[in-house]
Amino acid sequence: MKCITWNLRGIVGKAPKQMDAVIKHKPDIVAFQEVTINSVNIIKNILSPYYSSIVDSFELANDKSVLIGPRQYGELIATNFKVKTLSPQEFDIPWQERVLSVNVLHHKGTIEFHNAYIPPGSTNRWKKIETLEGIYKCLAIQTNTKRILCGDFNTPQEELLKYGIVTFAQKINKIGVPKLKEIIRGGSGERWDKGERNILEGLREYNLLDSYRQIHHIPKKAYSFELVRKGRIVAQRRYDHFFSSKELNTKSAEYLHQFRKNRLSDHSPLEVIFKF
Repeated sequence: MKCITWNLRGIVGKAPKQMDAVIKHKPDIVAFQEVTINSVNIIKNILSPYYSSIVDSFELANDKSVLIGPRQYGELIATNFKVKTLSPQEFDIPWQERVLSVNVLHHKGTIEFHNAYIPPGSTNRWKKIETLEGIYKCLAIQTNTKRILCGDFNTPQEELLKYGIVTFAQKINKIGVPKLKEIIRGGSGERWDKGERNILEGLREYNLLDSYRQIHHIPKKAYSFELVRKGRIVAQRRYDHFFSSKELNTKSAEYLHQFRKNRLSDHSPLEVIFKF
């Protein structure tokens, strides 16, 4: 079972080329972030000959008038498996359109599939942590249900061989040691660190493992997003993730950097194949 997660960057004009690139990879399930009201119908029309089940987070929104500004972005899931859409109200998060959940009715069993786009902290401040906390609270349960959580999480800041995950509540000093900030964006650095770390590491306890790191262990440098300022790359970060139940058996996980190099988005999609 091949799955792709990709942040489309909300670019309406590039939607046809983006969809063409994805279709060529023939994923069984595709999960998009930064879909907009203006791009969602274009995307669905292009995908409809290839996928029988397509759902988006806008159609589940009770009040579409709020889907503007920082809330203009939603998610979309497409597959040929039958799906049952789950209520976004299962997650206690500020912007419920930022998580799209379905039960995928695979012939070998139901898979609970969650597609998330976490608001970046640089522009949305504590909305990021409140969203991460709400997702963790909902998914931090022991269950026999096979689960997948994917999307753009805008974390971590870095992954170090000696220290592992570095969150945005930490600062790496001159000798390469991450130190926790006491205060970040007017609030507790400890809470911010925990909010990011619970998703990245804490969900292991509840059988949601980092699919990429099951295949490629640190210190392999990996990234899906490049921060560019004045034409210069100042950071490379692995923002895009799959977390999956071990029973789904991750066979391969690779970032499709050619999509980003072709300027289809500022994110590289993550393609994971499960030997389910």
